Order: sequence, then C-alpha cells, then structure tokens
Amino acid sequence: MNAPEPPVPRPAPPLDPVPAATARIVLIGPPAAGKSTIGRLLGDRLGIPFTDTDAMIVSAHGPIAEIFRTRGEARFREIEREVVRRALRRLLDRPGVVSLGGGAILNSGTRAQLKHPAIKVMSIEIDEETASARLHGSHRPLLADEDPVERWKALAEERRPLYESVTTATVSASNDPPSTVVNRVVDVLTGLQRAENYAKFAAEDEAQAAHADDRYAEDGQRTDADDPDADDTDADDTEGSDEA
Repeated sequence: MNAPEPPVPRPAPPLDPVPAATARIVLIGPPAAGKSTIGRLLGDRLGIPFTDTDAMIVSAHGPIAEIFRTRGEARFREIEREVVRRALRRLLDRPGVVSLGGGAILNSGTRAQLKHPAIKVMSIEIDEETASARLHGSHRPLLADEDPVERWKALAEERRPLYESVTTATVSASNDPPSTVVNRVVDVLTGLQRAENYAKFAAEDEAQAAHADDRYAEDGQRTDADDPDADDTDADDTEGSDEA
C-alpha cells in the first residue's frame, strides 16, 4: 500500500473587483478635513450607505453652533456620543461609511467602539494651508477665535494621539479634490482586504498541509505494520547467519 502524495498548493482565490464594498468604514480627522463630502462620495462609489453623525445631530437637535451657544459643549458631547454610539452599532450590522465630527474622538466609549476588528478607521488629514483656505468664513463653534487657523492647529495637535490610537490607515486630503481622496481610500481598503484574504487563504493551506502530513505519517506506519514481507525478510536473514 503506497502512502498518499502530499497535497499540491492551491492557486490563490480570485478577489472581488471591489472588496472594499464589504467594508465597515469610519472617517475621522480634524475639522475642515472634508470627511462629510468624502464619506458621501465613498458611499456612492462602493454602493453602501453613508451616515454623517453631525448631520444626524443637526436633524434631531438643531444647528451645532446653537447647541454650543445655548447648552454648552458638555451637553453637545453627550448628544454627540449617543448619536455616534447608535451609528457605530448599526455599522456592525452591514457594510457602510460613517463620518464622525472632529471632536467625537474625545469620548473613550467612541474610541473603544472604533477598535472593533470589523471596523476600518480612515484618518483624513489636511495641512495647515488647506485648513486655512477652508476655514475662511467658517462658523464652527470651536474655531470662533480671532485666529481660527491657530485654534485649528492647536485642536489638531491635541487630538492627534487620539486619532492615531484608533486609526487603521491615514489618507491625505490636502490640495486634492474629494474624488482623488476617495480613490486613495478605496485603494487602501482594497489593499487591506486583499492582505486579509491572502492571510486567511495561507492559514487554510497551512492547516490542510499539516493534516495531510499527519495522514501521510499514519499511512506510512500502517503500511509497515501490515507488510508481512518485512518480518519474513528479517527472519530469513537471521536463519542464514546462524547456518553460516
């Protein structure tokens, strides 16, 4: 009885042309990074739902600047946290894109949710020059300062470690149209998905090879034990030696 041949490695499986379309994506980053526009275009590109948590807050509670003015930042953060919590829980149920306000990252519960392994967190970054151009005439409550750009720089630097603590990948949005940034995000997500698929494929192949090796060893032992000629040959050789 011959032992089975070791398995031949399988070719890598074909990948979906847009594997990112199955992703659960969250966009984070400083104010004026363009997360809402990028998120909407990204959802359209991948054919998955888009949720803007700032827009949800405005729809349910009125303008954000007004909430800051009449209720204070602490109350706004409470409202924001509840909206973000619901949006991220829904994201786990199906692929989609969620855009968070720049300060949502301040909440530890939000950061914990963003570390879920199913979620891909894309940090959208812009430079000071791009921020300056976009902040002209802005009514953002935390940037209502004599020098909004300096205030923006301070906020971005203060929050950077929090963004980095949950970020899957960082994508630059400086001096580029939103469509270009969307292409970058899709390329990053596709690369991540391909790496995950190949890692899973390699693990399956390794397990299959290990199982085949075990069977190969067991079958080899079984063949030796069941081969009557092996013992006869040894006996004949022994008898011959005694006669000589």
